[in-house]
Amino acid sequence: MILGKLLAHNTVHKIKCLLPIRPLQTHKRLLSITNTLATKNPLNVSSEKTQKYLENLRVEFYNLRTNPTPHTLPRLNQLDGVVSALEQYRLLKSKLASKEDIENEKDEEMRQLLEEENEVYGDLLRQTEETLLDKMLMLAEEQTYNSLIFEVNAGAGGQEAMLFARELFDMYTNFFDYNGWSYEIIDNEETDIGGLRHGNVIVQNREAFNQLQYEAGVHRVQRVPATEKSGRIHTSTASVTVIPRPDDVNVNISEKDLKIETKRASGAGGQHVNTTDSAVRVVHLPTGLAVECQAERSQIKNRERAIQRLQAKLVQRELESKEANEKRTRKAQQGNLNRNEKIRTYNFVQDRITDHRITNGTVHNLEEFFDGGEDLERLIKRIAVEFRRAKLIELIDNYETLETEKGAKSKVNE
Repeated sequence: MILGKLLAHNTVHKIKCLLPIRPLQTHKRLLSITNTLATKNPLNVSSEKTQKYLENLRVEFYNLRTNPTPHTLPRLNQLDGVVSALEQYRLLKSKLASKEDIENEKDEEMRQLLEEENEVYGDLLRQTEETLLDKMLMLAEEQTYNSLIFEVNAGAGGQEAMLFARELFDMYTNFFDYNGWSYEIIDNEETDIGGLRHGNVIVQNREAFNQLQYEAGVHRVQRVPATEKSGRIHTSTASVTVIPRPDDVNVNISEKDLKIETKRASGAGGQHVNTTDSAVRVVHLPTGLAVECQAERSQIKNRERAIQRLQAKLVQRELESKEANEKRTRKAQQGNLNRNEKIRTYNFVQDRITDHRITNGTVHNLEEFFDGGEDLERLIKRIAVEFRRAKLIELIDNYETLETEKGAKSKVNE
């Protein structure tokens, strides 16, 4: 009995040594993932259906590891962290003494040691569960693209909408600078009073799409315009579009399928404006898609950039077609990146920004937010986690449905 107590005491002491010195940091991080962004269907690592899904990933991992290939290596690396955390989670869970074992222990001191050991294992288990959830959320990330086209277009609201579009465009280019991303402005049609009809940027960074994709949609501004004498609040909109440029999706454009028109550039200032036919409009006849470009003084350069934008839009159509066939459930849940829905409101009177897709999505201090720095980054990351949570829950639910259907078919065949 004495030896058993000593062993139990030493075990508790060793486990305590493994715990971090600052557990509050872990606690805050856990809150940011599981509580702050809680949904109606929160992830529960210990639930039966989640464990079945995780076991399926574990089997897939070991099957891939027996015969790895360059094609399967990315998936293998992706699963590695999940399986490692899962096995650690299951090991710690097996170490926990049951409630019955503790209650049936007659020796008071031994019972205390078991309770203390359970408490320590419980702390480690919660931390491992957090790590496992982190790794699972990474599985729900979208495909990585080397570059994308980012567009801002003025919507309803006339000149005020164009001024708002200009502010959004500047905010996002500041955000690109803040992250150190390489980008090139390929079109930027301004108005006489400094507004923006539309602007297009090519962003080249592997992390950009996963951060920016959920910024796509209709952005709404509520404020009193400088030209409004009565002090009445106006509502205007601008839309953001994020188009990935995948390396494995090629769209060939034939010259015979293009209708190219030239016209004089319009916009604010500049000697070339309205003096030469430098602006180019390209229409893709098979689809009816049309793009314009007048960012450059050279008609040839504007033509090249217009075709580049057209190709990006055709790629987007191709990707959406593939997604419609392969991921109907998620398309119904998230929509077409919510492009036709209001996703965020910027209220200048109340100095607030409200994202309508997440719980507690209101932040304040518009001036700092429009700087395109830490405040915008924080909101973007919150939204990304929320969408990944939703996708992960869907993956788990779809796996459970698939297994149920397999079981039903198996019974019929019997």
